[in-house]
Amino acid sequence: GASGILLPITLSILVVHCGFGCDILPSFVAGASLSSSSLGTTLSLLKPELRRTRPGIVLLSAALFDDVVGLIIAAIMQTLSSNALGSVSWQDIVRPLLVSVAFAGSTYLLVWALQLLMKRMPDHWKRDIYRVETQLFLQAVFLAGFVAGAKYAGTSELLGAYLSGVLVGHIFHSPPETVQPSARSASIESVGESRVSLALGAPSAGIYTPHLTFDIFVQPILRYVLSPIFFASIGSALPIRTLGSVDGSSRVVWRGFVYALLMAGAKALTGFWLLIPPTFLTFQTICPPWRKRNRHRQSVPDALEELSMSPMRSAIFVGPAMIARGEIALIISQIARPILTQVSQELYAIVIWAILLDTVIGAVGVGIVLRQNPKASG
Repeated sequence: GASGILLPITLSILVVHCGFGCDILPSFVAGASLSSSSLGTTLSLLKPELRRTRPGIVLLSAALFDDVVGLIIAAIMQTLSSNALGSVSWQDIVRPLLVSVAFAGSTYLLVWALQLLMKRMPDHWKRDIYRVETQLFLQAVFLAGFVAGAKYAGTSELLGAYLSGVLVGHIFHSPPETVQPSARSASIESVGESRVSLALGAPSAGIYTPHLTFDIFVQPILRYVLSPIFFASIGSALPIRTLGSVDGSSRVVWRGFVYALLMAGAKALTGFWLLIPPTFLTFQTICPPWRKRNRHRQSVPDALEELSMSPMRSAIFVGPAMIARGEIALIISQIARPILTQVSQELYAIVIWAILLDTVIGAVGVGIVLRQNPKASG
């Protein structure tokens, strides 16, 4: 995760500053815009069993880390863009970073406190909370509160929206049982079936979890209304004319291709960590008694054993999967546009070239790797 962020930023400073002749700040901003990853398409092609293997877990962890750090970078870009025409001090970078970390830490403490409150809450209150009207109201209230709080605290509103989803999902992840306590001993199977139905996406006795509420009532609006508006706004912001020529020069094209390949290589190097043995410098190797005590937990199901990959194949799989950039990269580049276009539109066009090409390269690379291992594709 950290290497997938530091390598693009470092390589971008070397290439853009030393090779293209831009200043340090635009070079850093260009690399920061390409430090995120988009794995939505990749994960949709994978079997759920593969996500439980070592490459799948590393892929999900790195993607989550990159997304969270990308949201923090977006907050830093907002501050830097507001001071693009003036002097940039170290407070402009450190303050959004510290505020974002404090905001995330406060969310963790709030989750811990609310979980304790939910455990002590009477069952009939819990059933009222898990009603669909209550769940929709709580999701809207937490979303509005966290977005407003993030704005006034000085961090990214996107980070606030993300943390609101984390909070709601963790607090209400365990729905109450749908049977009466007097009949609990005689209805164990019905309770198990109700929980399974919730997990599969079917409401039971009016009990709605946050995920189920979102899938049934919010997801259709998001898919058919909000998503087209979002991607239309992103598409309208792309500099289509400057992608082919800037100030009468077409060098932006080959510079965009070169920069895209370098950024793809920087992200693909994150798969190198899978070449390291999984037992290297772990708690089990440091504490052998713990390894003996937990040896029974290390057994791998037969289905996962069939999907397991060699270290080299795992590295080749994770590397291309991390290359694709997504909407977060476009959002960060759009926020940082005042910095990228201080001197010319060329650097901004180069960054857009890199985002678009890396998305295609990553998708094609993952498709080739999955074709070599058909059992891993969904």
